[in-house]
Amino acid sequence: MTATKINGSPPFSPPSGPTQRLFQEPPAKSKFLAIGSKWLIGGVFAVTLFLAGAARAVINPALQPFHLLERYKTALVGTVASIDEKNRIVTLAITRVTQGDFADTKVTLTASEETMAGLLSLGTGQTVVAFVGNKRKADGLLFYGSGIWNHGRLPDAAKPNEWTWTSVEQGNNELAGIFNGAADRLAELLTDVTERRDYFPFQPYIKFQDDLVLGTFDQTARGVALADLDGDGKLDAIATSQAGVRVWLQREGLKFEDATAALGLAQAKASSVAVADVDCDGHLALLLDGVLWSGSEMGFVRTDRVPAIGEVITATLADMNGDGWPDVLAATDKGLRVYLNPAKPGAPFTDATAQLGLDREICGAGLPGLVAAGDWDGRTALFYSAGKGLLLVADAKGVFQPRQHDVDMDLRPAADGQLTGGAAFAPLWQRDAMALLVPRHAGFSLLMEYKDKLVDVIGSTNETSEPSDRQLWTLAEDLNADGEVDIYTASGSEGSSDVYHMHRGYGSYMRPMKYSRAFPGEGYATGSWGVATGDVDGDGALDLLLGCTDGTVRLVMNNSLSLRKDVDEVSAIRYLLKLVHTKVLRVEVKGPRGLVGAGVTLADAQGRVVALRRMGANSAGGSWSGGPLVLAVREPGRHMLTVRYSDGLTVRREVDTATVSSITVSREDTSANKGAAPGKE
Repeated sequence: MTATKINGSPPFSPPSGPTQRLFQEPPAKSKFLAIGSKWLIGGVFAVTLFLAGAARAVINPALQPFHLLERYKTALVGTVASIDEKNRIVTLAITRVTQGDFADTKVTLTASEETMAGLLSLGTGQTVVAFVGNKRKADGLLFYGSGIWNHGRLPDAAKPNEWTWTSVEQGNNELAGIFNGAADRLAELLTDVTERRDYFPFQPYIKFQDDLVLGTFDQTARGVALADLDGDGKLDAIATSQAGVRVWLQREGLKFEDATAALGLAQAKASSVAVADVDCDGHLALLLDGVLWSGSEMGFVRTDRVPAIGEVITATLADMNGDGWPDVLAATDKGLRVYLNPAKPGAPFTDATAQLGLDREICGAGLPGLVAAGDWDGRTALFYSAGKGLLLVADAKGVFQPRQHDVDMDLRPAADGQLTGGAAFAPLWQRDAMALLVPRHAGFSLLMEYKDKLVDVIGSTNETSEPSDRQLWTLAEDLNADGEVDIYTASGSEGSSDVYHMHRGYGSYMRPMKYSRAFPGEGYATGSWGVATGDVDGDGALDLLLGCTDGTVRLVMNNSLSLRKDVDEVSAIRYLLKLVHTKVLRVEVKGPRGLVGAGVTLADAQGRVVALRRMGANSAGGSWSGGPLVLAVREPGRHMLTVRYSDGLTVRREVDTATVSSITVSREDTSANKGAAPGKE
């Protein structure tokens, strides 16, 4: 089977045959028993790759992949070439030797009657990672495939390519705590370990301060936003509710001043907010539940430029036709609505719902849901949480078509009618490719493209199997400045906690609140509807603004960088030491045209993508995150920064992330490889 790239990622090779179903989330745990139990798939029983991830969310700090490289002489990566069930023999084609010497290109692995179930969990083309020759026991063998750790031995030292399968370690939490995701990602991790580029922390390096309450509504706070409204270079805060809208301008010393009335918003009410320069004239405008408020030096004035939108759930700004001008995208009780920007200041927006194909039942017309805008294989895409979940991708004519899939995302509203499924398009599986994270009440799906089919890899992401009981929508950003994009999920329900999952790398996530009080304030536990992120104090770590279900609006300042100070580099844990040397690059993208929906990529000197972002993302819950992008680089040095504006204009800038902490990119910077001087630009 030929390895295939998913959304531009390194090769990812799921098995063929009966275990093809591995790439769907497994049924409920109650349907899975021990390794000997039967799970019928086309008449053959198998053990799912993702059973390990879903059932054993555990991290073993005393035994991690780099520890295995210290204990074993040789580490190999192989692919299942053939399976002889009658004779219980698996043939592996060795594709990579990551440590030690191993001359053979093929290995035979013979199973016993007791390990036959493990053999049947494998499929041709699947990756297997093996550690050979324990330094204490020369014939020792430990290998990983199908999400299960297994023991074996080399019965004849003269025949190192003939292995015996002695035990299947299903249910062994000590081994599962090493790694319990996709074997392809473990293979990638081992390569990075040998090249000293690995980052796979086994404890959470994240810390927020206690909440700063900016104000309180008489009703649930809804969408919130962080944006520089007065042009002083500092992020200001906006919060919405059906009791009113509030704006706090940031002053010196991290003080916030209520400027709602002064800005002309005293009578405004809304449940969602978006902020952008819709006229490309240098003045920010507010979109409040689909109503456009034009901005000037004097404040904001309500307009009727956008036709009245009935039964709005959320409304946001997105470039829906690739012309660089922000359009209005609304989710309503009866489907999606789109109003195109006329590309002429002051002119009315026009209804383009039908023109874009979004008035059809196959695109969710007539159904309520939450909508997220993003990028799918370089094409404009939407995810609408109606029905079984609709991934809508623009075709060559700009008309949105539903992406067919068989993934059961279980997007049923809660008993009280609360919606779910506010999704995020972000590099959540690999750093160089967008994936689609879809929350549901008490669960997630993480979708990727494989051979023209959507597959769900959530079961191999470790502690994402520990969600909140209510999950409205998810914000995806690097909240601990370690170079990996994390997920923060708003519960949207009073009494149900938000939940934060820290990306450890290689598609594995940790739930930090299990191990420390990463969020000591009340907002996290109270539950939020609105969530926005931005570097409020300019320290290089992203802060959070929460619109909580109890009506409070809370600013939660990030203190994660303090964990990297005064570290003894001689005795420091290897991954903490990585963070000590991590640099943060603030990227300010200037327009005004093409900002909303612009893509930003940072690649190292070898062409490896180390950061990927989309501006104007994280709006599915009616919130808006503004300000410069903050990109953490674990291996600073010469990098290429690429900005692709939403109308297609592309700007590239060389930057030395070891010496440059801030860079500004504008549409006029069209000369390729333009360098950035050391220090702040």
